[in-house]
Amino acid sequence: MRKLRLPDRTGEMPKLGHQDIKLINDLGMNKIQHQAKKIVSEKLTEAQADPKIPAAGNPVYKGMHACRATSRKELKIAHGIPAEKELSDTNLESVVNLLSRWIAREYNFYKEESEMKQTNINSFSQD
Repeated sequence: MRKLRLPDRTGEMPKLGHQDIKLINDLGMNKIQHQAKKIVSEKLTEAQADPKIPAAGNPVYKGMHACRATSRKELKIAHGIPAEKELSDTNLESVVNLLSRWIAREYNFYKEESEMKQTNINSFSQD
């Protein structure tokens, strides 16, 4: 399995929100990975032009947008995965692994940023 490169974390990239974090906490990462595999299989396995990928509703969708994995064309441009033929099992696993790593990274950033906000709020309280 080829390890695909995570995108840089910039201001305009999708980020996980409260609902995404709640879903991850409720389902657990194993179920999120299972969903990722199902979604990637359904949307990207065949060499189709541009499947409709929602931008919200599941952290997997946000990850697909952030990692440039919403179409076979994007996978080819960003990650060098051929668009002309069906997605191989190895490439499918590489994309799922990429999405899982992105979700885990964003989850950790969300938690860290939430703790920093709380610390900052507390530091300004007047007693």
